[in-house]
Amino acid sequence: MNLPKKLTSWREALPILLRCLAIALAVALVGALGVGASWHAHRPIGYSGSARVSSTLSPDFASGFDVAWELTAADLGVGGSLREYQEVDGLLVAVFGEKGQPSTLVGLDLSGTQPSVLWRREVPTLEGPMLAWEDSIVVAGQTIRVSDGEVTATWDTPLPADSTTRFVPQDTAAFINVGGDPVDPGYTGFSRVTWPVVVVCYARDMARAVQNFDYLCLGWNKDGTEAWRYEVTLSSKDLQGPGIPLPVTAVDGYVPVSRNFEYEDRKVGGFLHLADGVLVESATYYADALVPVADGWLLEGGTNDPRQRLLVTLAPDGTEVSRTLLADPLIHVSDVGSATCWDEEGRVARPTSEQATSTLTSGEIPWASVCVQRDQHSKEGFSLMNGRRLMATNGAGGAESGTYPESLIPATDGSLILSQPSKDKDSTDKNPPMNLYTAPSGIQLASLEDVGAHHATLFYDDLLIAYPARSDSWSARLYSYLGTYPHPDTVLMGITPKRAG
Repeated sequence: MNLPKKLTSWREALPILLRCLAIALAVALVGALGVGASWHAHRPIGYSGSARVSSTLSPDFASGFDVAWELTAADLGVGGSLREYQEVDGLLVAVFGEKGQPSTLVGLDLSGTQPSVLWRREVPTLEGPMLAWEDSIVVAGQTIRVSDGEVTATWDTPLPADSTTRFVPQDTAAFINVGGDPVDPGYTGFSRVTWPVVVVCYARDMARAVQNFDYLCLGWNKDGTEAWRYEVTLSSKDLQGPGIPLPVTAVDGYVPVSRNFEYEDRKVGGFLHLADGVLVESATYYADALVPVADGWLLEGGTNDPRQRLLVTLAPDGTEVSRTLLADPLIHVSDVGSATCWDEEGRVARPTSEQATSTLTSGEIPWASVCVQRDQHSKEGFSLMNGRRLMATNGAGGAESGTYPESLIPATDGSLILSQPSKDKDSTDKNPPMNLYTAPSGIQLASLEDVGAHHATLFYDDLLIAYPARSDSWSARLYSYLGTYPHPDTVLMGITPKRAG
């Protein structure tokens, strides 16, 4: 190895070292500023909306998504994994814990700039359904008021863990109906109660000589007390007497009941008053033909002329009110039942029988702000909004008719929908993220993936709640530290419309 004849002195080398050091510091400073700028650009902006509980989306989301806040388990003062969360009476209830271990319930107020914890309550191992019921939840045999977390009632007979809304004759599982969401064994989420009582029909567990019935049906009040009971014997012919209440929307506290659940064409022979268990016998109808409206039921009737149809209206208890000849044989009462509508306040709207009759004859829906409907060729998903066909962008970038999942959330003015993509038989993604689309054109404006989420539920009209779609890979954590969402350890995110600029 040949060495230079003269080594550079330290005095000569010093400026070079200083220059290198200065360059290194500059690079580090620029990198730090870049990270800081990224973090600043992506830090949660806080919530500053109107705090209006709604079932429809604010049109302000047309600008895209921003993260209002992020919460960790440490922020909430709990341990374990987030199991479920649910809006109840304007507040958020979250459940934390591990399977088979005691769980902690947390009540949150989301109306401020940042969420505030109202209460925490530990409950035993969660078995059986969890219910969201008016201003309370029912969990582990306790009725808990969500405003303060106080236990207002303890059930002497907790709801059975194996209860299900899917009725299977001769099954040992108890049939349960809450009037709202389905209930199934193993389901860890909340089911919303929309009936005055929870109806549980317990299968006969002894010999018929001892129990001369198929099911014993009980109505349970919110405080865990029994409201009423009756015995049920299922039959394909005899439609007199009590039956199994159908899982449909109640009208003025009444729901139809059937005694031949084993058959697809279930026949209704009476209407049950849920508050007291009184059955009002009626003429026999097919269950699928009944369409609930605000003041009763609609169904389609035939005449001696196959070219003419009748619109039959019933009172809530099944008493026939009127018969009207439909002028157009192509009009079907099922068109009303296939629509989901909302009013200007974002509440689900149902027409009166008079309004429904007017809609069937005119095609207009003045009683609702926005409606989504199925078409005659699709039993799943919505393909129409306010009478106009919803569109979607196909793989080639062109526009075609679209059918969106029934879980879609429309904007109050009908200008947007938040939904998974329109059904595409060629897509390999079986669980695509929710995106924001213009309606009815179907042009994508934004995706929840833009803010690190996959799915979200509507809490306020201008606030979505999401569990972050977070990867535990080192690259995902690196990106999170550089300012992308979600940040490490986040368990809940609040998503609000993107601010201008």
